[in-house]
Amino acid sequence: MTTTFPLLRLPYLVFMPVLEQMEFLDRIAFSIFSKRTRKYLKLLKMKSKNVNLKWNGNRIDMIVFCDFTRVLEVNMYTCKYQRSTFMNQYKPVYSWRDSSLLPADYVLSIMDVMHCKSIDKFIFVKISEHDCIPIVAKLPKIDEVVVEHDWPDVTSYEASFQKERQLLRVLRTVLPVSSAVFIKYQFQNRNHLREILKGNFDAVILKHFDNRITLNDLWITNAKILEIYTVKLDVRHLNRYFKLWRKKICNDRLEYLEVRIYDKPSMDLLLDGLNAVPVPIETKREFRVLGNVKQFFL
Repeated sequence: MTTTFPLLRLPYLVFMPVLEQMEFLDRIAFSIFSKRTRKYLKLLKMKSKNVNLKWNGNRIDMIVFCDFTRVLEVNMYTCKYQRSTFMNQYKPVYSWRDSSLLPADYVLSIMDVMHCKSIDKFIFVKISEHDCIPIVAKLPKIDEVVVEHDWPDVTSYEASFQKERQLLRVLRTVLPVSSAVFIKYQFQNRNHLREILKGNFDAVILKHFDNRITLNDLWITNAKILEIYTVKLDVRHLNRYFKLWRKKICNDRLEYLEVRIYDKPSMDLLLDGLNAVPVPIETKREFRVLGNVKQFFL
């Protein structure tokens, strides 16, 4: 008969060296057992460079980096089995099922023991079939939300619209704790897109974007950094937006704007009435930035 070793009953001066000898993955697994074990593991001062989350249907992937090296990957399933696996490139997989914990509980526990205050990127690839609001509602500050969405099984506009409404419910929960949003998804309903554009974000990036961007879309933007990569933008609307912005009629928070139109726009229409002065492309200028704006490299 095997007797369980009372590890937590060891004196502090003995217990801490035992923790220091543990492999990294063993420490993470041990920290999830209870608040008490997590408190001891935090004393080791393990620190992560950043944490990424990826939501792909019924699975959430958490990736932890230290000094740009992936040190931990956690796959959490939101289906009825709620299975979770923990792994890194040097150790075999830890896997268990605990229906009493949500994926967010694992995320928060690991972030706590790794002294990580915010999630670097939260990436949506595919919406879950299950209600995910209780999960995302627990998440801490998010530096950037990335909306990639891939729905190959959606065959009608009605089905796509319902999925989009599910997505928007999740975004309404996570975007208030996010600094930036990076959108690749092509919204079927323009009002859903506009609800995001008018948020008070540090940065809004629309990349590889096929939705037509209109003057009304530009008018309601409220980001400090706005980047648009599109083929569907009337340069007359962009010209009008520049004029309104210069008069401080719209988006007085805007500090950086980049627009890439994958076409050959008329420069005469774009610059009409702006009194623009051409300068060589090699020219370097310094601009005063108001507030604390983080540059997002994508």
